[in-house]
Amino acid sequence: MQSSQVNWSKQVSSVLARYPQWQHIVIEASNKPFFDVNYCPETIEIFDQFGLLAGRVLNSISYESTRNSLDKSEFIAWLFDGELGAFYVNDEVVINRLQLLTEVGGGYHHD
Repeated sequence: MQSSQVNWSKQVSSVLARYPQWQHIVIEASNKPFFDVNYCPETIEIFDQFGLLAGRVLNSISYESTRNSLDKSEFIAWLFDGELGAFYVNDEVVINRLQLLTEVGGGYHHD
């Protein structure tokens, strides 16, 4: 899939245009299936445009970065064992490969 084939809002397109490495990751993830409902990742990491926000390994070791309160996130990306599972810009969900959250939240459809 090429980026020109993706139907993103202007806001999402603008944000991803500024971060081509994340744009590539989002495009790759859009072609992947949901995670299995029983999937339990060993590592969960949360990123924004500044880098790592927080993470958790093996349900026991947590870590987070310190940020200036003026540094506002343009997007949030959740990686599960290194694979993009969720990505959103403000309140617009771009990627959601979490089947359980989709079923609970309703309405969001992932192809």
